[in-house]
Amino acid sequence: MKGSRGGRGLRFTRVGLVAKVMAPEALALTASLEKALRRRGVEVFLEQETAVALGREGGVRRDRIARAGSLVMVLGGDGTLLSVAREAPSSARILGVNIGALGFLAGLSREEAIRRLPEVLAGRFREERRRRLEVRVFEGTLAGPLRALNDAVLSKEAIARISTFSIAIGGRPISQFRADGVIVSTPTGSTAYNLSAGGPILHPALRALVITPICPHTLSQRPLVVPAGTTIDLRVIDSGSPGGVHLTLDGQAGYSIPTGSCIQVRESPSPVTLLRPPESDHFHNLSEKLNWGV
Repeated sequence: MKGSRGGRGLRFTRVGLVAKVMAPEALALTASLEKALRRRGVEVFLEQETAVALGREGGVRRDRIARAGSLVMVLGGDGTLLSVAREAPSSARILGVNIGALGFLAGLSREEAIRRLPEVLAGRFREERRRRLEVRVFEGTLAGPLRALNDAVLSKEAIARISTFSIAIGGRPISQFRADGVIVSTPTGSTAYNLSAGGPILHPALRALVITPICPHTLSQRPLVVPAGTTIDLRVIDSGSPGGVHLTLDGQAGYSIPTGSCIQVRESPSPVTLLRPPESDHFHNLSEKLNWGV
């Protein structure tokens, strides 16, 4: 690219690379991207596991990689991207390259990654600010606050008996119900577990949260959409077994929650920024990847 030597004319001159290390095609593309970036004078940082898989020394911890560079390119599926986005500072920009089956959060396909790299580095991709959750647990030794991009889920580790939960919104009790669990989702996460549990799809630009019971033991307990500024308190009234329930963030980070615990969920003051192609359209993605409207 003309004028790119030494980083001249580039918006992003420090780039982190994270790969799904169990996918050989992700590692191969990461190595190709590393070479392409260095040829353009870009300083490249490899995530720790990615570096080991590629036979490199050093590497940056995954929860720190987004602080090392102004752009992080994540090669894998949505799960790999979530593992980076959960801890990324708002100042970082994250671009997913889909290597998995769905890649709903990804901005590029594997075939586009090298070809469209000049556009990415020049800052010609659209920035989307995605809201995260801030989660606190007020009983036990779990330190907080915790963050999630998609959702926070309370459920049984092995569902055999249903549990009893209560919900308060803005400090006001509104419901007590029996169910397999409950999901609090961002608009970004509304197309994930929330969708599978019968919750609504929200446009990612909306300032709202969704509370969705998982298999409630009543026909009247339905998903609820609330303003993003709302504080949601979830309490485990009865876990249904001595083992308690589990709090899971983005389907990845899990914590044991004893009976009687209160979990507070609200919108995080720190959003995360995803890069998307300028022609990207949310409804096209719904149609193409989730068969919505087909």
